[in-house]
Amino acid sequence: MSVHAALVRPVFGTPRGRHAKPRATWPRVAVRTLFLLCAVISTGAVVGAGWPPVLLVVPATALVLLVAGVVKLRTAARKIDTIFAEELSRETPAENGVSVEIS
Repeated sequence: MSVHAALVRPVFGTPRGRHAKPRATWPRVAVRTLFLLCAVISTGAVVGAGWPPVLLVVPATALVLLVAGVVKLRTAARKIDTIFAEELSRETPAENGVSVEIS
């Protein structure tokens, strides 16, 4: 894909990455359903075994921190993509016919 075609393409709502292709949503839905089912079974096992429910705090906190880290990483990548798109859309001095002296 050329630079100009990449600049014309909308930034939000599109797959990220150089070779990204639209993906089906059913795998994500299936994984989320399995995760929630696993969480319910784990909670039931902890409560059923008579263990204190406080034991679920550590894995829940780790999961929240992991999700927050992924969200921050995606936001940073989006900002970097925006900066590169802005830089690529500007005209260079060579395109303007201005001579640039390198010292």
